Amino acid sequence: MRKYASRNDGKELALQEEAMKKASAYVADLARKLDRQPLCCVTTFGCQMNARDSEKLLGILSQIGYAPTDKEEEADFVVYNTCTVRDHANQRVYGRLGFLNSIKRRKPHLKIALCGCMMQEQTVIEKIKKSYRFVDLIFGTHNLFKFAELLVTMFENQEMIIDIW
Repeated sequence: MRKYASRNDGKELALQEEAMKKASAYVADLARKLDRQPLCCVTTFGCQMNARDSEKLLGILSQIGYAPTDKEEEADFVVYNTCTVRDHANQRVYGRLGFLNSIKRRKPHLKIALCGCMMQEQTVIEKIKKSYRFVDLIFGTHNLFKFAELLVTMFENQEMIIDIW
């Protein structure tokens, strides 16, 4: 099992492994409720670094029991990995969130996460908190190593989780 940790010390790896087990249990429970394997869609808005990070996120989601799909409307978990280099990409993210809101009304179990450098901007966070309250998880580029822990926190809470470093 590949681990994504901030340090190579045993304590950090143990925390990540425990988080992966807990997250797997939540996804297994969802699979029982849905009577099928849950699907995830990771969409990258941005640079090659974002694409690499998206591969890591997809790997973690696969390890805990999600199967990948390219279709957001089919997914049970959608992750947008964002970039701030161009305003056009930001506007596309906001537009896609509007689309996801309509899907989430029909599929209340749908989880939505936003990450990447766009999420490092305080004005963006404030806009999402105000206008897109249905988003479940927001984390920055420096928090990627905590993805499994953040998933557990998201599954255990009903409110929006924000973890920006």
